[in-house]
Amino acid sequence: MADYYGYKVRDTLYSGENDYFRKNPHVSGMAAQDGNIIFNPYSKNVNFDAVGNNEASRLWMRENNVVPKFNVTDEQKAAFRGTAYENDENALKHTILARIISGDPSAGKITPMQQTWANWLSDNLNKRNK
Repeated sequence: MADYYGYKVRDTLYSGENDYFRKNPHVSGMAAQDGNIIFNPYSKNVNFDAVGNNEASRLWMRENNVVPKFNVTDEQKAAFRGTAYENDENALKHTILARIISGDPSAGKITPMQQTWANWLSDNLNKRNK
């Protein structure tokens, strides 16, 4: 079984997860409520390492009640308009950090403070993995 920063991948989906993924093939994976990473079997061309690192970052931030203290740029806000992150500032900041960690360019043009937070998160993920 694969793991990312020490977080396990659960291969078996629960019924609700399967239904959600079937309806949302654009969602490649998820930080599941049980503390595991799950991948969407209905997604095409998934970069499992990038998605796994992204979701592990989210799990760590969730477990540690991380509330990032940085500003989100207007461009980033616009890029996430119409998503589940639009009206949840903490979730938006978590997704930006997770995407920086996984190398996902959809994080947008990141600020120096966002990079500082991403470096801090990366350090903590690497400590967890030892």
